[in-house]
Amino acid sequence: MHGLASRCAGIRMLDMPVRTVATVQEGSEDLLVELSARSIAADQADVVILPGAPLAGLARRVAHRIPVPVIDQVAAAVKQAEALVALRPRKATTGTFSRPPAKSAIGLPLPLAERIAHTNEPIALRAL
Repeated sequence: MHGLASRCAGIRMLDMPVRTVATVQEGSEDLLVELSARSIAADQADVVILPGAPLAGLARRVAHRIPVPVIDQVAAAVKQAEALVALRPRKATTGTFSRPPAKSAIGLPLPLAERIAHTNEPIALRAL
């Protein structure tokens, strides 16, 4: 969507089952570092992005073991959201980020149906 597909050097994944989301970091840390090294060597990756909430915080712990910048996707998303709140961008009234046209809905909870039909007040973002 943003035209950055050509910037993706490659995608590496664990090819072992993850028993629990809570322990994925401890059980997979060394393998994730090895997959990062493979991507750097084979794909000439300039940056490694560790995706997904279960890996939040891992980038900081393994950065010294990976010779390129390592990005924690959750931390990056939070910083992006903070920046958008601080910038207070104008709401889009046209284009792909504008609100979809009103439509009726059957079988949904009333607040959601009203939101989709545009019969309620818009929800305001509050700065934290």
